Amino acid sequence: MIAADVQFRQTANAAAAAFANAPPYLAYRTEVVVDVPSLRRHKVIARQVETRTKDDFAALQDLPRGQHQYAHSFPLIPTFDALSYFRVTFNGNRRDLLSYVEPGAPITFKDPRETSHADVVVTSLRYYRASYAADSNDRIAHIQMETLPTLTANNASDFFIHDVYADTVTNLPTKVVYVGSTTTFTCDYEVVEGHWLVRHATYVHTFYGPLRLGRVTATADATNSDFAFPVTPGDPKLAGP
Repeated sequence: MIAADVQFRQTANAAAAAFANAPPYLAYRTEVVVDVPSLRRHKVIARQVETRTKDDFAALQDLPRGQHQYAHSFPLIPTFDALSYFRVTFNGNRRDLLSYVEPGAPITFKDPRETSHADVVVTSLRYYRASYAADSNDRIAHIQMETLPTLTANNASDFFIHDVYADTVTNLPTKVVYVGSTTTFTCDYEVVEGHWLVRHATYVHTFYGPLRLGRVTATADATNSDFAFPVTPGDPKLAGP
């Protein structure tokens, strides 16, 4: 196996390339199970979604015969790159709960040897210490990511990369896990007809009361299925100008 930090860089670059080559239109069915045990809340939201991937403009149809609306993909666009600078909007008392994953620039790396004339080039990661977990094998590399002070100092982020599972043949992530003091976010991927997509995602967040007195933990668990890649969208509004 190559060094873990090298594998992570190759995996991030592969994910960014897959995201850049997303299909123009994507249709899928999603089922999101929302649980807030302390409030005895349990809800299942099923939707048929068709989305224009370049700007994440989507037609959402509540199943079986509910509301039709236009918004961002629900609960997140399946072409989402978890190895990127994104933000999650989550509110435990709203109907859509995991309401929007705001995309950001992908994490990418250039080979410093391409531009350096030094005899020795340091290629270690700046913000993480990467190592292989014991369950890594020739097919799936499980990379454990330890945050470094260069990342966490004065950083108000809810979570950081904790685990990356990578297909060693394609270098694409099969699973990405973020962990923080109040939040866990996991995306499971698979390749469907040549497209790298989120098949399953789980978001767990704990809300605290004033002075951290009392807490409520909410979970949103999403499963996507029935993917299709239309050349032209079924909904004319998605065609755009």
